[in-house]
Amino acid sequence: MNNKRIIIDYLSLTFPLDLSGDENERVKAITLVDIFKDFFKLDECQIEECKYSVNNYRYQYIFSNYIYLRIAGPQNDFGEKTCQLELRGEGCREFERLLPNITWYQFIMFLLNFSPTFKRIDVTIDDLSGEEMKLDYLFNKIKNGYYTSVFKSEPKYYGMLDQGLTINLGSRKSMIELCIYDKLFQQKSLGKPVDYNYWTRYEMRFRQDKANSVILSLLDNYKKEDDPVYGLDLKTFATKALYRILDIKVDNNSDRGHQSENDTDPNWTTFLETTEKGILPKADARISTSETRYNYIMPKAKMIFLEWLIDVDFNLDVFIERFFNQLLELLKNTSRSQLTRLNQILLEKKKDTITQSKFDGMLIKLATLIDERSLPF
Repeated sequence: MNNKRIIIDYLSLTFPLDLSGDENERVKAITLVDIFKDFFKLDECQIEECKYSVNNYRYQYIFSNYIYLRIAGPQNDFGEKTCQLELRGEGCREFERLLPNITWYQFIMFLLNFSPTFKRIDVTIDDLSGEEMKLDYLFNKIKNGYYTSVFKSEPKYYGMLDQGLTINLGSRKSMIELCIYDKLFQQKSLGKPVDYNYWTRYEMRFRQDKANSVILSLLDNYKKEDDPVYGLDLKTFATKALYRILDIKVDNNSDRGHQSENDTDPNWTTFLETTEKGILPKADARISTSETRYNYIMPKAKMIFLEWLIDVDFNLDVFIERFFNQLLELLKNTSRSQLTRLNQILLEKKKDTITQSKFDGMLIKLATLIDERSLPF
């Protein structure tokens, strides 16, 4: 795909505002800003606190012009106030400029620490030559019904050929939407310099539960450590996903209801560089599984455990005592929202949930066991 570019061009997620003890929203907001400031390696002067926020969030911050963090907003299904991180197209490119040595895989793994719900991710294929699939050729195919797609609704057309044509399949309310448009015309109409003579964008937008499942699938099935930008095999995911979403057929006399029986247009498979349709991940896949969180946390925890082992000269009895004492102190500061998320994981594992009183009893039992272990007899 020398004349094509595949990118993530939008990412939006929410996560719970995890207040601990008597911590107030303003203090928590400052803490979160510091965490993201350190991650993006920014100075204070590169962060703007807005006077107004959107979508009913109390606080809004802009990191280095294009990355938005909103705090203390609408409640999630568990009654917790939420925060939102949003990277539009320019925000995605800004992240890549700010952290050239951090891949998108590492970025998403960092975000998992906040128990996120991914609301939308856009994966796009930019055709920069039109050698295999010109926009007018594609338009005529779809207009004449020589295609199949995952959408039940008819395509919508905006603009005209050579004047900003857009072909839209699905809608803004769909969990999947495909928008094919003349990106060259759009950029020129905005007065932006363009280095290409041809530029058609295939923009796959995944929303709500489908966004969550796409993220999980990328992490689990498409990891590619030698990719310097994404750390993912984004090309394979994008081309197979697009082929599944839209299949352009050879010219034929069949009615629209029988296109699935016809062959794929060879120009389409040449353009995609694949003859295999991907399996779009099910929308019920959740990013907040205990296994995913474990895979994020344990590589970091191992260094703490190793440091403790060295401190106690590999005395396992002393190490275990230190571990459980530290665990007890951490559990004492468990917030209501953290207990709620624990119950969500227990439900996923088909186990009984824990009430606050039961949790308090568990702390008493753990403290008793630690005391008994430390007795000299």
